Amino acid sequence: MKKAKSLMIIIVMISLFFVGCDDKEDEEIILPDLIEENEPEPTPFPLFIGDIEIENSPVRIVSLSPSLSEIVHELGYGSRLIGRSSYCDFPPVVLETADIGSGANPDVDRIISLSPNLVLTTMPLSGMDMFRMEQSDIRTLTIPASASLGDLRDTYRALGLVFEGLFTGIEAGDNAFSGISQACDNTQVVNIGRFIYITGGMKAATGDTLESSVFSCFGVNVAASCINYDFDFELLLENQPDIILLNDIYEAADLLEAEYFAELDAVIEGRIIFIDNSAFERPSSRLVPLIEQMLMDFREYI
Repeated sequence: MKKAKSLMIIIVMISLFFVGCDDKEDEEIILPDLIEENEPEPTPFPLFIGDIEIENSPVRIVSLSPSLSEIVHELGYGSRLIGRSSYCDFPPVVLETADIGSGANPDVDRIISLSPNLVLTTMPLSGMDMFRMEQSDIRTLTIPASASLGDLRDTYRALGLVFEGLFTGIEAGDNAFSGISQACDNTQVVNIGRFIYITGGMKAATGDTLESSVFSCFGVNVAASCINYDFDFELLLENQPDIILLNDIYEAADLLEAEYFAELDAVIEGRIIFIDNSAFERPSSRLVPLIEQMLMDFREYI
């Protein structure tokens, strides 16, 4: 009896369906889509850095820049370096990887033979070199040399993204950069006043340089308004710096013998701090001991 009743209900439902069709025989019947398409879960890769697609975390890296090689190690991925420029020598373990020549003129045949997933450089390679490596399915990521602390932080972030992807890459870069950030966060603690940094070629570190960006955390660069290490040193006499920061390839006597510098009060009174410029030539966390030493030397004048 129950079966008969159930059967009747089904027949009635079917009948009602067709009755409705008769009333709307010219209308298209649209049945609901009962299957919902689930969107794919987000993944850390692929991602783009500039116009270079990073499909996966690379496991075989060639670095043509000492700075980038050091930062790769700081991020904890030094074991993935299989090749380096002749100038990459820190940390010492990097010397165990293949030497592929200078960053400006690398041995492309040697690079291709190593079959890296990615080549890192701060200087753009020639079009021919890029083409040859692309033909061998080798991508090249150019991260320009840092001209400010913000640029350097972005370099750390870019390399963090290269290795860890979208979810944790920027955080990894910030964590590795935090030592530099903390070392520079001393404005309220130490103020060296008005300064000028004399670097190689007796040039001044102008406002568009990493050197100026770092030291300006602690004082005012009298050459900040100039660019490209080009400064009118006659202005020094009008804007007497409180202290001279000097590349340690020079001695105080070199300033006393140089035009303009010999007339500066800071030079005459010996208010000179010597700076190891190599940390700026290949910026990484080795800037931290440079900053700490500069502050220690400054305290001797207080």
